[in-house]
Amino acid sequence: MYGKSLRLKRIFKPDGYSAVIALDHGQFQGPIPGLVDIRDTIQKVIMGKPDALILNPGVLNKCHDCISGDVGIILRITGASTNYSPKFDFHRLTTSVDHALRLGADAVIVMCFVAGDGEIPSLEIVAKIAEQCDKEGIPLFVEVLSQNSKSNDVTCIATGVRAAFELGADALKVYYTGGDTFSTITSAVPIPILIAGGPKDLDAFSMVREAIDHGAKGVAFGRNVFQADDVTEYVRKLVSCVHHHAK
Repeated sequence: MYGKSLRLKRIFKPDGYSAVIALDHGQFQGPIPGLVDIRDTIQKVIMGKPDALILNPGVLNKCHDCISGDVGIILRITGASTNYSPKFDFHRLTTSVDHALRLGADAVIVMCFVAGDGEIPSLEIVAKIAEQCDKEGIPLFVEVLSQNSKSNDVTCIATGVRAAFELGADALKVYYTGGDTFSTITSAVPIPILIAGGPKDLDAFSMVREAIDHGAKGVAFGRNVFQADDVTEYVRKLVSCVHHHAK
């Protein structure tokens, strides 16, 4: 199963950490600021030398020519729901693992909702995709979100990440819950956890350093990056923050 190991090395650097930029918001939120000209944004992000990008299949297919070969690609393969959906309960499978490989992805990512109506079907998707990923030798990232009223419910998220790991996840993406609680989540699994950025935060870099101190293996930031005044410089600072603080 060395295929997974080789592909993970394209995303996580020799120090074991990764600075990932998420540019997959358009599938759910449309042409929001920073993503209207997706090709221009990709080019600006690439100049900052991130470790990997999270993209949707159509973007990778149509914009592959502006993506350098030294950046890892994590392909979003679940979705099928926009902000206008009357029932945003959970994501459906939208792309096969085989298609992700044909597009050149180094890993795939699926959404997993816990503590709500979407939990059972989400975990079923995780399990089925994990089996396919094992067969094809491609890593599976799982983004765990709580559907209950407290999105930062540590016990709930820790249970969700453990369930995803038990079903075959190779890496995870979650929202940061704070320094006094996040180690409960990172200690729940023996696989890497990246923190999501969420809304723009002027103290985002302090959050990154704190999260790494409590067990995170890097970041998967979106809006903080592509809505920054200087996208390229923000990526450079983020990469430096992740890898220098990890030493």
